[in-house]
Amino acid sequence: MRATPFTENLHLDMANLKIFVSSTCYDLQAVRGQLRAVLTSIGYEPVMSDHSDVIYDPRAHTHASCLREVQNCDMLVLLLGSRFGGTIVPKALEAIDLTALSELSRADRFLDENSKLSITQAEVLQAIQFGIPVFAFVDAGVMRDYLTHEKNKKKAIINEIKFSSIDKQETASYIFEFINFLRLRSENNSVYEFARFEDIDHQLKKQWSGLFQRLLLEQRTKANESRRIENLSSQIADLKAAVLGSISNTELKETAKGAIRFRQLIEFVGGLVREPEKVKGVLQSDLSWDDLFERLNIAEMRAERGKYGSVRTVILLKDATFFRTRLPLSMISRVASEWNVFIGIKVEAKQAIIDAVLDSREGRVSTLIRHVIEPYVEDFQVSVDDEFEDRLPPAQILLTEEKVIEDSLKKFLVGGAAFRNMRFMVEVKDHKVGIELLPRVGGQSLTFSYTYDTPANHDLSALIEHLKASIAHDVASGGKPKETPDSWSAA
Repeated sequence: MRATPFTENLHLDMANLKIFVSSTCYDLQAVRGQLRAVLTSIGYEPVMSDHSDVIYDPRAHTHASCLREVQNCDMLVLLLGSRFGGTIVPKALEAIDLTALSELSRADRFLDENSKLSITQAEVLQAIQFGIPVFAFVDAGVMRDYLTHEKNKKKAIINEIKFSSIDKQETASYIFEFINFLRLRSENNSVYEFARFEDIDHQLKKQWSGLFQRLLLEQRTKANESRRIENLSSQIADLKAAVLGSISNTELKETAKGAIRFRQLIEFVGGLVREPEKVKGVLQSDLSWDDLFERLNIAEMRAERGKYGSVRTVILLKDATFFRTRLPLSMISRVASEWNVFIGIKVEAKQAIIDAVLDSREGRVSTLIRHVIEPYVEDFQVSVDDEFEDRLPPAQILLTEEKVIEDSLKKFLVGGAAFRNMRFMVEVKDHKVGIELLPRVGGQSLTFSYTYDTPANHDLSALIEHLKASIAHDVASGGKPKETPDSWSAA
């Protein structure tokens, strides 16, 4: 890739909130039109298939394009009426992890027949899979028939009942079981009934206002907590200074300093050693961070979201068990840097520091890291951008390089003013980056391709910035297709 600076006049503006509206079109056309007008009037960007807001990739089925579009939106509004809609094609359904989704709801029948899912239902499942909030609205007549169905579905007569709100009776159970799935989810399970559009308008404005109010409250609370933590940190620093100042012996003072600096490192690495009698031997070694991981049989580290939103790390071992630590990956990156300093300390001083830290924990169970003797079942993996904002830890923390680059470029394209009127596809594979920008209405698609070499230090930040700069430059210069891919390698 040629070295090009950022285009000076390119700037990033805040993107509009994108709302995917999912429903059958023919029976709910009037409501969809009213909803579109309201969303537009308050500055949001509705994404609706019947208004050419979905870019259909000619290389894939239209259902797959709809599911891809859901991923680029911030929220999804579901309207459920009398019609089931078209059945999703099997190829498009491959994008949805139905097994994982089935565990998110107590409903026991909805996903039993995957071949009976409609495209509308699949769009909602795709949103749930990507953690996108869903606001579900069910026609009042359908809701009444749903409640009747729930009371009678275990009776033999259920197949004889005709539900007046449903257009095709053979689809009734699939619609009702879908409502059941939504209502019995472990979270985001609110389902609203509507008899007229004003019911939808009132609920959405009230809910979104409440979310904004909660955000402001959380920001104030976070600011107050930050001030308290800052004051506490200052007090701890004063206490450490006082304790160190009271030690007259030079060697003891250096040991105390080392114990304070390397306490977290020793506790973390020591926690990875499953045989207590070998802890000191590992800590006293001069193994590199890579060799240490190999000796401890560590296969991979990955970030995951905790139950209450905290980011933590899972350490997968080659024997199929795993460790869970409350340290985020960014903190483990700093621990890795500290290890490089720690192994360079003189043997006697290192031994004294290790003894001081381990003796202070005698008889207490570490809360920093915990070994789980069972296979790891992935619950929810954090987006790399959530944790690193385009900055990577050392290569020993095994995140997928291609995923990092792809997520970073998607974030860049979503926020860029130059790409506001475009949809995009990003593919990173085998040291090649493919970008396709698709205008929303008319126009010709722009295609760019780049190749790169992985930097020797595995820090991708410079590469990512270079890719961003090249994309911005190429779009500003007219986006002429390249005959040969640009290539990039670290200097």
